[in-house]
Amino acid sequence: MSLDVNLLRQMIAQDSAAIAQLKQLLVREREQLELRKQDELPRIVEQKAALLDQLNNSARQRQQILTTIGLATNAQGWDLFLQRNTATLPLRDDWKSLVSEFEDCQKMNDINGKMISRSQQTLNHLINLLRGKVAAPSLYTAQGTKTQYTSSYTVAKA
Repeated sequence: MSLDVNLLRQMIAQDSAAIAQLKQLLVREREQLELRKQDELPRIVEQKAALLDQLNNSARQRQQILTTIGLATNAQGWDLFLQRNTATLPLRDDWKSLVSEFEDCQKMNDINGKMISRSQQTLNHLINLLRGKVAAPSLYTAQGTKTQYTSSYTVAKA
């Protein structure tokens, strides 16, 4: 297999640019969630999906390279691949930086996901209150099993 270091360098640079854009989108998404502005979120999600597709394509290319040379098709395999050749060794620092930035994106995405989940819980709770329903508390029976106690309260009567 012929090794094109310039192609590898270009792949890492493209992934770095995509991750930088993804981080910006995650920051914008968090700002929108904090402000409870939903208008821009669908466009942000579309842009995130496009960037993730681009990153997935690069990951598939790396997997093909690693499969061809018989290394594990994961991040450690790629790191080992970069260490094996003196021509690719300088790319290792860029690769480590890329992995670190991607891990930051994952953390940011987790935070945004928790914010979305909490907003959904709050909205559902408010809707249930308006409907006159309250969440059923969990109670324990004499046997120690969990049961749901259900009742409803009317917020207002006509």
